[in-house]
Formats: sequence, structure tokens, C-alpha cells
Amino acid sequence: MKKIVGLTLGLACLAAAISAQASTVAQLSVRGTITPAACNLSLTGSGTIDYGTIRSGELSQTAFNPREEKTTSLSVSCGTTPAKFGLKLTDLQAGSKVTGILGAGFTEAQNYGLGLVSGRRTGGYSVTLRDLRSSSTALFPIMRVGTGTWQNSDGKVTQAPTQYSWRSSTTVTPASISQLTGTIAVKAVINKGQDLDLSRDITLDGRATLELSYI
Repeated sequence: MKKIVGLTLGLACLAAAISAQASTVAQLSVRGTITPAACNLSLTGSGTIDYGTIRSGELSQTAFNPREEKTTSLSVSCGTTPAKFGLKLTDLQAGSKVTGILGAGFTEAQNYGLGLVSGRRTGGYSVTLRDLRSSSTALFPIMRVGTGTWQNSDGKVTQAPTQYSWRSSTTVTPASISQLTGTIAVKAVINKGQDLDLSRDITLDGRATLELSYI
């Protein structure tokens, strides 16, 4: 204990000696925070696509049952600050996917599940980006896997980790924009009647998250 007290007193005396001298050094601090543009993502009607009531008698027992395409409007607003951003879509019902239900022109990574009822797979649906615009400027969808090279897209949305953005020129790179409007087109396909439990109500339960990220 005595050694500790002695050391403390010695340091105090040294500090007092230094403080008595003139100061010739001062510290300059430069601080701030860089934040991404504050963008808001929204879908019309909270993003709900409603197919209403479907009579079981309408369904084929031996073939997949495509329904009409339905749409919802997509909007992204970044105020007055242009930004480069993209979208990812994650299927929350991936375990209910029915292989091959979308048919030709689609991959299984573009097939989103419609849920399970009585342990049976209800069906699937596709998602397509269309009519993308920034003010009066037409935009064209582009895509990349992870952090890979950007390439042109036909708008059919492949699930994450694929990321989508948009170009405004012939150069395949994301455009820096402050406003985006567009259409999300959904086309559901119900499973074969023989693979469903048609003795009870079956609810279409497709769920996916749309994530906005800055590039």
C-alpha cells in the first residue's frame, strides 16, 4: 500500500510541474457523420395480392392451374438526394415450393411458394418488375448475384442473393436516382387438384420480403 501511495503522489507532483509550463500544442478534431440517403420503399395496398374466392370445381385435377396476373405499384422515394440502390426478394415460404409449377421460361429460383395446408403444397407464383421510371426517364432492370457483375434482366425476379437495380443508359450499371416508380406483376399457379386437400378451405399464403439496399 505504501508503494502505491508513493507512486500516486509522485505523479501528482509531476502533473503539477507540467501544468505550470506554457502550452505550445493544441489538438484539432474534425468530426462528422456520413449517412446514406433516407429512402422510403412502399407498395400499394401494403403489397397484398388478393385472388379472392376460387371454387375447387374450377381446378384441374391432373394439371397445374395458372391464375390471372395481378399487379401492385412499387414506389421508392429518396427525397432530393439521388442514390444508387437495389432490391432483393426473399421467399418466406420457400419450403412449400412446387417444382416446375411456373412452366417454361422460369427457373426454380424464380418460383415462390404459396404455403402448406394439411401438409400439402398449395402452389407457387412468379414476380416480375415492369414499367420502371424515374420522373419522366425510363429505367431498365439489371441484376447481379451477390457482389458479381451487373447484367441486363428481363424483369423476372430471382430470389436473394440475387439483387436487382436499374440502368438509365446503355451502360449496365445502376443509375443514381431520387425517385422510382414501377409495377410488380404477380402470377399465381395453383397445384393440381389431386395434390390438394379439397375437402377444406385452402388459403393462398405466399409471403416474401422486399429489401431495399444501398449500392
